[in-house]
Amino acid sequence: MPGPLMMEDHERTIAVLETDVRLKTAQKDAAYIERNRMVAGFAALAVKLGYRAGRRCTDIAGWDEEWSWAVFIDLPTGQVSWHYHRDEAPLFSFLGDYDEPWDGHDTPEKYRRVAALAET
Repeated sequence: MPGPLMMEDHERTIAVLETDVRLKTAQKDAAYIERNRMVAGFAALAVKLGYRAGRRCTDIAGWDEEWSWAVFIDLPTGQVSWHYHRDEAPLFSFLGDYDEPWDGHDTPEKYRRVAALAET
């Protein structure tokens, strides 16, 4: 059976790990907020250039409802999309509904399509 010193060590280790998880979660959340601000700007530019863009609930089985909304943009290079947290919905309030289905692109394909814009 562990003695009092071992329990204190475990408690300190747990406290350090909990602090690390909180810090990493805050860093991840900040990165998503920054990314979504860029996506909102990208969507606004796409709309101004005449590309179709909108938002819709993706309703994917097993996904957290808080992350079920996505922005879709139809670029000349193909459809691209990004999910966003429900708290960030105001960033995308200028967009209407998007009724087209997801075309099956994955993340690498999405960024190939974005990069290919420079060639169009």
